[in-house]
Amino acid sequence: MIPPTSSGSRERVHKVRWGVAIDLKRCVGCQSCTVTCKIENGTPPDVFWTRVIAKEVGKYPFAATVFMPMRCNHCTNAPCVPACPTGATYVRQQDNLVLVDPDKCVGCHACVVACPYDARAIPEDARGYYGTTSTPFERVAYEKRPPGVVQKCTMCVHLIDKGLRPACIESCPTEALIFGDLEDPQSAVSKAIRQRPNFQPHVELGTDPNVYYLT
Repeated sequence: MIPPTSSGSRERVHKVRWGVAIDLKRCVGCQSCTVTCKIENGTPPDVFWTRVIAKEVGKYPFAATVFMPMRCNHCTNAPCVPACPTGATYVRQQDNLVLVDPDKCVGCHACVVACPYDARAIPEDARGYYGTTSTPFERVAYEKRPPGVVQKCTMCVHLIDKGLRPACIESCPTEALIFGDLEDPQSAVSKAIRQRPNFQPHVELGTDPNVYYLT
């Protein structure tokens, strides 16, 4: 985390706004981010906090495929937060991370419906990924993911709080994923957004997503 800074006798706390820039010209659709996220967070079968979709653009003979990593956007105006009737979905005060308190979640699906990015899931069981029998790794991982409780990308908050980067960022072989503090104009993510044409997904909904796609 970024520590408070001081100026003379007055102290100013720097509030972090974590964000990700996704370079569509670098993404090759290798699914490294998808697999690494699943391993790092131990998500159940059919639950992927990060996924990569393929989009065809242009026309023959100039057609091409664009790969687009999809994830929770940790929106500044996250619609899932007010939709939650129990306060299980919340925004962390020191930054913009949208997280879930599993002890408060009742599995009502309100946040799942409210999210315009299809970034939430509520698994109903903990069967093994390759069949009905779980592996030792899965049994340990699934203890953190109880059935009937909503789950989503946490931006690997457990790594961020240790001063590390999210697992998907570290695993990207083409460096298509750029992570950093959007409030810091000198961060790599801020520079990338300034220097390259980009768009935010479904920005017209007023969610102010903190994920940018570089075109």
